[in-house]
Amino acid sequence: MARFPMIKNHELLSQKVYRIIKRDIIQGKLSSDTRLYEEKIAEQMNISRTPVREALRSLSAEGFVKLIPNIGIVVNHISPKDLLDILNIRQELETYAICLAAQKINEKDIDNLNVIIQQMERAVFTNNTLLFNNLNLEYHRDIILISNNNKLIEICDNLHQQSERWIKAIVVKERLMHSLQEHVEIYNSLKKKDVDGAKKAMSIHISNIIKNIFKTDLKERTEQ
Repeated sequence: MARFPMIKNHELLSQKVYRIIKRDIIQGKLSSDTRLYEEKIAEQMNISRTPVREALRSLSAEGFVKLIPNIGIVVNHISPKDLLDILNIRQELETYAICLAAQKINEKDIDNLNVIIQQMERAVFTNNTLLFNNLNLEYHRDIILISNNNKLIEICDNLHQQSERWIKAIVVKERLMHSLQEHVEIYNSLKKKDVDGAKKAMSIHISNIIKNIFKTDLKERTEQ
């Protein structure tokens, strides 16, 4: 079982525990079906079991962990179907978000997205897939933030975190250049405040993510 750091500052303990465990799940330090023991986590963090229980309850509500009868709390497994469902929902919500963003975007927002695009270009030329994936997540989150719809931001953030666990494990070097071009298309539409163009570019981009992931998954299953 992974070791958790001690928590010395007791302010908002449940939130800190929640953030630490969630981070470890997203980063793959806690793999699917790993059992989580309240008592051991509390002991390692030097806290009581109550904030751990509250944190696990929040993570369960978000789908990161689940309670299995006669076993206990385990890290939730994301199946290919779960991932497809998440990405299909992301496609609908992010095309809506970009419609809002295209109407509200300002020069500062455009400059920030342009910086990310430039960083993506460097990641492509150095074949740095991990950096590219992190920048991709930042790019999508920034667009959703520009929409200025708090509930939409909250829902999409959870969906990003759920899908990030799976997507980070997939090698996509052969698709980096195509993905970069799609992000540039999205950027160009936003810069022109072209709502229809931005919506179409985002929809195509997420469709291609889905096609690439499940083509890769099918190939891996065939080779095993």
